Amino acid sequence: MRQPIDIDYVSKAIIGITSPVIGVVTSYQEQIEWHLRAASLLVGLLVGIMSLVSMVRKMRRR
Repeated sequence: MRQPIDIDYVSKAIIGITSPVIGVVTSYQEQIEWHLRAASLLVGLLVGIMSLVSMVRKMRRR
């Protein structure tokens, strides 16, 4: 027969895993933010270029 899941043991395991992860994310927060800003800038530029190409193609068809 299978033993019931010990909620206390599971909660301690989850807290034990997430605590170091939160510490690492907090210590690298500035670098992560910089990468997210750069990525969003690149995505914005790509969308702008794609829109410009689409507009030029429509103008050439007419």
